[in-house]
Amino acid sequence: MEFFKKGFKSLKFKKSRPSPFGELEEKVMDYLWKHGSGTVKEVRSGLGENRFAHTTVMTVMDRLYKKGILRRKKEGKGYRYYPVMTRDEFESQVAKKVITDILKNNPSSAVAAFEGVIEELGEEEIRKLKEIIERRFGDENGK
Repeated sequence: MEFFKKGFKSLKFKKSRPSPFGELEEKVMDYLWKHGSGTVKEVRSGLGENRFAHTTVMTVMDRLYKKGILRRKKEGKGYRYYPVMTRDEFESQVAKKVITDILKNNPSSAVAAFEGVIEELGEEEIRKLKEIIERRFGDENGK
C-alpha cells in the first residue's frame, strides 16, 4: 500500500492519540468504515451537509484514493468509495509503522517506553506478548 511505503510525514495528536489523518480525512474515514462505502454526496450528508463544501469533501476523498487508502468504482457521474482495509487493519498497520520507525531510530528509548506501557496492560495482553516472544526467540530455559 502506497501510504505505508512512503511513511508518515507527521502524526497529528488528537484525543491523546496519534493519527496520520487530518481532521476532515479522519471524519471521512470514520464514515466510510462505519457504512462500508459512500459517494461524496452521502459522506457529505453524513458529516452534516452544511459543514463542508461538496468540493472540499470530494478533494479529501480523492486524496485518500490517491494515497491508496480508498478504492473507488464509477457510479453515475461520480464514484463510490470503499476503504481498502478495515479500521482494525489500518490501525494495526499504523502501529506497526510507528513502532518500526521508533525501533530503527532510537531502540533504547523505545524499550524504555515499552516498559512503562507494559505496566498498563492486563494479564491477557502480557500473556500474548510472552507467547509471541517465546515463539520468535524460543524459551531460553529449554522448555
